[in-house]
Amino acid sequence: MYYRKYLLNKLLDIYERRNAFQKEASALRAIQIEVKKAYPAYADRYNHHAYREINAAIEKLTADGLAAAEPDDAGRYTKVRLHIEKVQECYTRLHRESIPKQCENVLDVLKNFQGSTDAVMQRIVSDFTARLKAYKKLPYELKYDQKKTAEVLMAIQEILKLKKETYIRNFSTALFKDSKRFQREFRSAAESILFDYTEEVVEKEKILEFYNLYENPTYVLIKGEVQISFQHSVIYAAELPDGIALSSASLEEIKSIIVNAQRVITVENLTAYHDSDEKDAVHIYLGGYHNRAKQRLLEKLYAENRSCTYFHKGDLDVYGFLILENLKEKTGIPFLPLMMDVCTLERFSRAGLCKALTANDRKVIKAKKKTLLAAYEEVLEYMLEKNIKVEQESIKAAELLRSREKEEF
Repeated sequence: MYYRKYLLNKLLDIYERRNAFQKEASALRAIQIEVKKAYPAYADRYNHHAYREINAAIEKLTADGLAAAEPDDAGRYTKVRLHIEKVQECYTRLHRESIPKQCENVLDVLKNFQGSTDAVMQRIVSDFTARLKAYKKLPYELKYDQKKTAEVLMAIQEILKLKKETYIRNFSTALFKDSKRFQREFRSAAESILFDYTEEVVEKEKILEFYNLYENPTYVLIKGEVQISFQHSVIYAAELPDGIALSSASLEEIKSIIVNAQRVITVENLTAYHDSDEKDAVHIYLGGYHNRAKQRLLEKLYAENRSCTYFHKGDLDVYGFLILENLKEKTGIPFLPLMMDVCTLERFSRAGLCKALTANDRKVIKAKKKTLLAAYEEVLEYMLEKNIKVEQESIKAAELLRSREKEEF
């Protein structure tokens, strides 16, 4: 029985690999396997048991009309050929679904998401539907898996609905009644799909945060001459050397925020925030892309402090500029880039503190430098020409390196 199933499955595998289900039977080459390649033991003259069992399996398949095979004078079979007209019976006997049937099942799943008004989900469903109608496997390890496709798309649909900072374990518990299941089974596929179908360019490891899904609570750090008022208290951040950290929930409780400096500087990286020491400035660490609570904080700050000049200090890579543009678009604040220019790049290049661009860096730069990032075309062209990018954490390293060189000299 084992050999018979194995032979039938091998024949159906070949049938599917050739997309034979889309072709006329008369146009098909023979669907066949070489017995000794499928079963090396069949050619072993001392393995009489395997020889007898395999022969019996082949003879049963031919007797049932599912396959054709001719023995040689010694009673051995060289090839077994599938009877194409019996394909459906083969699937039935094996309790195996054909590719067209599997595609049909997954298409039924997609129908449940076709009513979505979210543009990202619409693009996903449209592409997946087109692939399945062409009998192609779905990417992201979904293949023709009806259950997994349904669960991954359900997770993505719910992620796209998140309007406030949400933690992964809580999200997983709410959706799957298991705090670790999303992370264990669906996170990788969900991240990849969202990364590929989100029109805004976001680093893959930040894509869930972009949609308000976080591992742990996030904080805004604020330092400098700023007065933050709550319902019953006031904080003077200048009295704290490293400023104050406020969770997204705390940001919602701020009643007013008054800046007693000329400049407000948002900073992409935590280390750069602690290293930043520009005078007459308030520094705010946002941590990459901002969420809705952080956006409301910035909008409130700008509304109450219009006379300030607003800057953003981000990485000198394409994502740093994209974060800056996203910040400007979502908040309506006219942020200017700070230390995100060719001179800064040259400085770090001389210090040997640059990194090489990745293939994806180059792809995104070329796609965006004349459109969304046109204002930064000069520095992006320089990055391409010199094959370099810089993380803002390197600033303090450059200063330390110069001090060390002076001491050694």
